[in-house]
Amino acid sequence: MDLLSKELSIGNTVLKNRFIMAPIKTAYGVKSGEVTEHHLQFFGRRNKYLGAITPEPFYLHPSLRELPVQIGIHNDDMIPGLKRLSDVIHEHGARAIAHLNHPGRMANPKIPGNHFFSSSKQACPAGGREPEAMDQSQIDESQHLFQKAALRAEQAGYDFVELQFGHGYLIAQFLSEYINKRTDNYGGSWENRTRYGIEVLEKVKNAINIPIIVRFSADEMIPKGLKLEDMMKLAAILEEKGVNALHISSGSACESPPWYFQHMAIPKGKTWDFASGIKKSAGIPVITVGQINEKEEPEKILRNGTADAVAIGRALIADPDFAGKVLGDITEPVRPCASCLEGCLGGVKGGKGLMCVVNPEVGKDETEPSKADKPKNIAVVGGGLAGIEAAIVLQKRGHKVTLYEKDTLGGLFNLSYLTPRKQNLKKINDYFIHEAKEKLTIVYKEADANELIGKYDTVILATGSNPKTPDIQGLKEWKWAEILKEEHMPKDKKGVIVGGGFIGAEIAEALAKNGNDVTIVKKSKEIAPDMEPMSRVFLLKAFQELNITILTDSDIAKIDGNKVYLSTGSNEILIKAVDFIVYTKGMVPDNSLKDQLKGKVEVFLMGDCKEIGKAMDAIHSAYDCAIAI
Repeated sequence: MDLLSKELSIGNTVLKNRFIMAPIKTAYGVKSGEVTEHHLQFFGRRNKYLGAITPEPFYLHPSLRELPVQIGIHNDDMIPGLKRLSDVIHEHGARAIAHLNHPGRMANPKIPGNHFFSSSKQACPAGGREPEAMDQSQIDESQHLFQKAALRAEQAGYDFVELQFGHGYLIAQFLSEYINKRTDNYGGSWENRTRYGIEVLEKVKNAINIPIIVRFSADEMIPKGLKLEDMMKLAAILEEKGVNALHISSGSACESPPWYFQHMAIPKGKTWDFASGIKKSAGIPVITVGQINEKEEPEKILRNGTADAVAIGRALIADPDFAGKVLGDITEPVRPCASCLEGCLGGVKGGKGLMCVVNPEVGKDETEPSKADKPKNIAVVGGGLAGIEAAIVLQKRGHKVTLYEKDTLGGLFNLSYLTPRKQNLKKINDYFIHEAKEKLTIVYKEADANELIGKYDTVILATGSNPKTPDIQGLKEWKWAEILKEEHMPKDKKGVIVGGGFIGAEIAEALAKNGNDVTIVKKSKEIAPDMEPMSRVFLLKAFQELNITILTDSDIAKIDGNKVYLSTGSNEILIKAVDFIVYTKGMVPDNSLKDQLKGKVEVFLMGDCKEIGKAMDAIHSAYDCAIAI
C-alpha cells in the first residue's frame, strides 16, 4: 500500500499516513458535555493505524446541541477532558482533529433549551423549528463561539481544527441561495453569501497557530441546493484565505440525509467523484469520504488521483483495525460495514449510544474476550450468524467448539440481500461464512439430542426461527421469503402478501419489480414500522412508483381456489385470479431441542430461538452468551 502509507503534510503538521477517521457522533457522553471514559476507550481502540482521528463534532454552546450527550467545547472547563482525549489519540502517533460545527436551524428540537438560528427565517422542510434570522449581534456572537472553541482545541492539544461548512449546517445555510433570503451584506450575491463563513474562518485563523481543514458538501443532492460548480468556487476562495486542506463530502442533514449518512442505497463513489472535481484545481490536500469500506478502495482512490487522503467513518466502527488490515499490518479479513445504519445511527437516535450490527463489541469495552477459567467442550447448534458469532468467540476464549449445521451456513440471512437496495448485506453473510469455514470445526448434520448429551459439557442452541404457519380457510399452498430466490421468483403473475412488516414489504417490492401484480393485506395501518427509517423512506417511495396496492385494516377470511376473500371491518373484498400467496405474519422460535436437553446437559439459547429479533439482536445476544460462559 505505497501511497496510503506515505506521510502527508497539512500545513505545518505531518500525518504518518493517509488514513483519517471521520467525525462520528457516539452518544457516549453526559449532559454536561464532558469527555467520558467511554469516549477514551472507543477512540483508543482505533488509534493505532490511523494518520489522524476526528472525534465527534464538538458543540459550541449548550443551546446548539445535536445530541443531548454530545461532547462540548463551550467553556474552559472542557479543556482538561478534551486534552485527555487528544492524548489518547496521540498514543500511537495519530493526529487529533477538532471538528467544530454550528448547526443553525439543525439544532435538535427535542433538546430543552436549544436555540435555532439561520441566515433566514426558514425551517428545514423535512422537520424542525422555525429559526430566527440572525441579526448582526447574533452573527458576531456565533463567530466568536467558533473562535473561542478553536482556541480551546489548540490549548487541549489538538493538531488541527476542522470547520464544518457543509451538510446543511449554519455556514451552508448562509451559502445556499435556496435558504438565504437576506438583503443585507450576508445575502444576495455569491460574495455576500460566502461572507459569514469567510469571517468565521478569518476569526479562527487569527486565534490559533494550528492548521485549518474545512469540510463541505460538494453537492447537497437536492434540486435547489449547492452544487459542485458553487463549491469549486468556494474551494478556491478557501485556499486563497489560507485553509490548509479540504474535506469533501455530500448531502444535507436536512433534505438529503441518505447522502449525508451515506446509506447503502446511495451509489458508492459519487462523493469520491466530487472530491476529484475539487482536487483538479486545488493546490492544497483534498480528503474524500463516503462508503470507503472495502479493502482495496483507499489505495485505489489515491492512485486514481481522486484525493490525497481518505476519511473513514463507519468502516472503523465495524472493524477498528480496518486501516491496519488495509495497510497489511494485520492479515485477518475485514469485518465488513454494509452502510445499513441499523446499529450506528439507530443506536445513537435510539438513545443507546453508537452500536454496530456486525461488531457487538462496539459500545462495550472492546477489549479482547478474556480466557475461560475452565475451558469446556461446547456444541453450538445452528450455523446462522448468531451461531457462528458465538462459536468464534467461545473458541477465542479457549473452549473446544463444534458447530452443527443441518443445511447451509448463514441461515435465514442468506435471503436478506435478495431484496432491493440490500445487496450490501451479502458482505456480512460472506464474512461470517468465511470465518466459520476458516476457524471452526463444522459438522454438517442435524444435531441429535442423545449424541449431544453424551459428548458435550455445554450445548448452545442457535437454531433460529421459522415462519408462522397460516391458519386460513382454504389455503393449501403458500410461500415465505424463499420466493426471493431466483428459482422461485414468479414473473408477470398476481400475488397477495399477507403481512406488511419489513419482511413482507420488502418481498412485495421485489415481486413488483419483477413484473408481478402485488397486493399487501395487513391488519394495522403502517407499512414496515420497525424498519430503519431511511430504508423505509426508500421503500415507500418505491411502493408509489410501482403502484403496489396496500389494504390496511384487512385480513384474509378464506381462499377458494384462486379467489381470495378479504374482510375489512364489515365489508368483504374479493381478489380474483391470484397465482400465489406469501405469508409473512411473524416468526416462531425453533427451540425444539430445548426440552430434550434440559436437565441432562448445560444448555443456553440465543438469537431467534430465544427471542425473535433482527440480525443485530441475534449477533449481539450470541456474543453476550459466549462471553458469559
